[in-house]
Amino acid sequence: MKDPGQGPAAYVGANAGSRPRQAWLVETEGLVHIYKTVDLEVVALQGLDLRVAEGETIAIAGRSGSGKTTLMNILAGVEAPSAGRARVAGHDLSHMSESDREQYRRQVVGYLWQRSGINLWPELTAAENVQVPMLAERGNRTAASRRAQRLLDALGLKRHSDRRPAQLSSGDNERLALAVALANQPRLLLADEPTAELDGLTARALLADLAELLRELGTGAIMVTHDPQLERYVDRVIHIRDGRTSTETRWVEQAGDVVADELVILDRAGRLQLPRHLVEELGLGERVRVRREGNSLRILPREEG
Repeated sequence: MKDPGQGPAAYVGANAGSRPRQAWLVETEGLVHIYKTVDLEVVALQGLDLRVAEGETIAIAGRSGSGKTTLMNILAGVEAPSAGRARVAGHDLSHMSESDREQYRRQVVGYLWQRSGINLWPELTAAENVQVPMLAERGNRTAASRRAQRLLDALGLKRHSDRRPAQLSSGDNERLALAVALANQPRLLLADEPTAELDGLTARALLADLAELLRELGTGAIMVTHDPQLERYVDRVIHIRDGRTSTETRWVEQAGDVVADELVILDRAGRLQLPRHLVEELGLGERVRVRREGNSLRILPREEG
C-alpha cells in the first residue's frame, strides 16, 4: 500500500497521454433519459456526449440533480436510455434484452455503489465475498481463490482475508467492495462516490492504491465524485451541468508545477456551456454575440455589439 503522506501530486495524470486514443471503451452520443410518473416528467440527461478510452480513468463531477447517477445507471445496464446512443465495450445499451443486460452486468462492468455494504455479503469472509462473482460464472474455485487473494493483496487487505465485513473498518470495507467490483475482471469499473464515507487520509490512501491497481489491470473507470481529492488521481474530470457535459479538466505540468487545464466541451450539435462564474461575472444574458477574430472566437454581451 502506498504511503498516504505522498499526497495526490504523486499520481497526477499518471495515465494521461500514455496510451493511443484509438478505441473507445465508452461512447455516448445525444444521450437522453426521462423519468416519467403519472403527472410529471423529469429530463435527467439532455443529449449528453461522452467518450472514454480503453484503460482510461475519469471522474464525473456536478451538482446534485445534474444527471451523474442516471448516467452511471445507464452505463451499468441498470436502466435503458430514453433516446440517443450508448455503447460500452461494443455493447449497445439501447437495444438489449433483460438476459443480455444480466450477462453484461456480470461480464463487462463492475459497479461500486455509494454505500459499500450493498456490494458485500455480511455473513461471508473477505476472501469469500470476492470469490462470489467469479463462482456465479461457474469458474474454477482454485483460480477464483487465487484471484481473490491477489485483489485483496493489491488493496491492502491481505491480513483481513478471513474477517467478515462487520469486523473491518469503513475504509477496509470500501477496499473490499472495490475488490468485489473488480472480481470478474470487468472492462469498466463504475464507482459512485467511492470516498464518501471516508476521512481525508483514508480516502487518499485508497485512491492511490486504486489508481495503481487500475493501471496494472488495464481497466477503465468512471467515478462520480464530490471529493476534490479524487479528481487528482484520474486522467480527466468531466463536469456535467443540466444533463450535458459542460467542461473537462486535465492536469498538466508547466515549469515544474502541476496545474489544471480546463476546457469547455463543444458537443456534436455545436453547443457549449460556458462556466457559470464567467456568465455571471460578464453579465451574459440569454443571447450573446459571437465574432471570429483570426483563428479565435470572441463571445460578447449582446449590448457590446
